[in-house]
Amino acid sequence: MMAILVRLLRITLVTILCIVVFAALFEFLYAIPRYHANGGVGNPYSPPLFYALLWGVVFRAPGYLFNGTVPLLFVLAVAEWKATKGWLWYLAIWLIAGLLATGFSITDSFKLAATLLAAAAISYLYWILAGKSARSWPHIWRMREPNAGRKLLNYAAYVVLAYLGYQLSGYLYYGGKLLWVTVVSEPGPGTPPFKAQYKREVTASQKVAMVDFPDPASCLRKAETDELTVDRLKEMDWDSIDNDEEANVCMFRLLGSYGDVSYATDWFKAQGFDVPNAFSSARPYIGSDGTQRVVGMYSIRKKGPKFPTKGFVRRAFKSIPYGMSVDATWSKDGKQLLWVKTSYSTL
Repeated sequence: MMAILVRLLRITLVTILCIVVFAALFEFLYAIPRYHANGGVGNPYSPPLFYALLWGVVFRAPGYLFNGTVPLLFVLAVAEWKATKGWLWYLAIWLIAGLLATGFSITDSFKLAATLLAAAAISYLYWILAGKSARSWPHIWRMREPNAGRKLLNYAAYVVLAYLGYQLSGYLYYGGKLLWVTVVSEPGPGTPPFKAQYKREVTASQKVAMVDFPDPASCLRKAETDELTVDRLKEMDWDSIDNDEEANVCMFRLLGSYGDVSYATDWFKAQGFDVPNAFSSARPYIGSDGTQRVVGMYSIRKKGPKFPTKGFVRRAFKSIPYGMSVDATWSKDGKQLLWVKTSYSTL
């Protein structure tokens, strides 16, 4: 069992390294055509290509690590179990992972090329460091020494495997929900009817959020009364929010339950947001199409991430941006909420 634990630790560390290198390499390769299109070294205002590597490591890699480490570990552990040593198998694994991470950008030839090249390079790196030395775990188990006096290490191995299994179950559960809303049952818009700025922006993740939070009551903290008063609508349950899609859906449900834009400033301030005077309910920003926008701003650097409220690792990833802003856009007459959009400041 000790040999399996050591091998699992090696696979984990190599996988993390490869994900970080993939993020940096992808950003670098994707930046090359844009760098030359902007004049390259001849343009003093064009940022050096080195910045693309830095951006990939600092901003792109954390998201890839958070979303991709456990699923990749599961697939690579199966390859280890089967003693898969051929490089082509790992090439296929990393190509699929890279395409999933970058969104299958078939229409963007430069992005697709960067993804394929980075994934191919990383697959070879993984194969050199771990893949070509893959060993069958059942064989290792049969060859173990009986009563080796390492029960504590065996228990540690069980704990590691159980934790990975628990994390994988969460991914599988959420993946099942994504599949359900995409293939089996399209969710209704809920109450008030949820809308995105563009129809194509209603992603599968947002559809899951629409199912989990179908109305204002589902977005509020527990209380003795179900009456949706002006003050009650301010009691958003941020502890139940895990991602941007859930935040956008719930903020839309609650803000859209008010009669008009005049309540938006008070609502944002009740959530701990700052509202600039030029983007407040009293003086909303008027867009070129006549729509009215109120903006809530939140300092992650000073206050920490607004969500998720639990989990050290998840909060650490959410702490990378220094600020978050929420744009709430109303109709021309200010009586109907059109959409809510969350964005982050990273530089």
